[in-house]
Amino acid sequence: MLTFSAGAVNAWGFLSLGGVFTSVVTANSALLGVGLGGADPALGALAAVAVLCYVLGAAGAGWAAGRAQRGGRLRPADFLLLELVLLWAVVAWWLTVGGDPSGGERTAMLGTLAAAMGCQNAGVRVAMGAQVPTAYLTGLLTGAVTDAVTARRVQWRAPVTMALLILGAAAATLLERLLPGAAPLLPALLVTAAWLTGRVRTGSRRAS
Repeated sequence: MLTFSAGAVNAWGFLSLGGVFTSVVTANSALLGVGLGGADPALGALAAVAVLCYVLGAAGAGWAAGRAQRGGRLRPADFLLLELVLLWAVVAWWLTVGGDPSGGERTAMLGTLAAAMGCQNAGVRVAMGAQVPTAYLTGLLTGAVTDAVTARRVQWRAPVTMALLILGAAAATLLERLLPGAAPLLPALLVTAAWLTGRVRTGSRRAS
């Protein structure tokens, strides 16, 4: 659910909020360089906003997930609460402006979504002990290819993760074309479902 939602967020953000990604820091860093080089300063500025907000979101969720691991009151899946607040804020904002935000509002929405993706990646890494990223694939794909070549071992999670991200992006793109007002709802609903699933599983383990 998280990987599918990440694909949806990246696709919708790219199509509707300025042409940069919400979680692909490598690509956004390159676009920042393009802006600094003078080719497209506006695009570079948007990329800088996305990178900065991603870092802030990762820091917030990393702190929350770390607190849960150290025995705080938060449950392991509760790092998703911060991401949920950000995603639903964008949904409400988008609906309030009728799907036609101003330039400044688009930038703010992009930053909010980038922070949400930072929350997701950092939280999954810290709280769930998962080394499989949910919102970027370069490292995962590189590891899978090198393992296949050197150790002759196929990491099936790599193609599955890639397929989920692609399908999420395709779903958001179709919604953007057919029901533009509903496109930002898709990732928010998926992350909500993931959070509820995490809480139920945690409660079941504690009961056992």
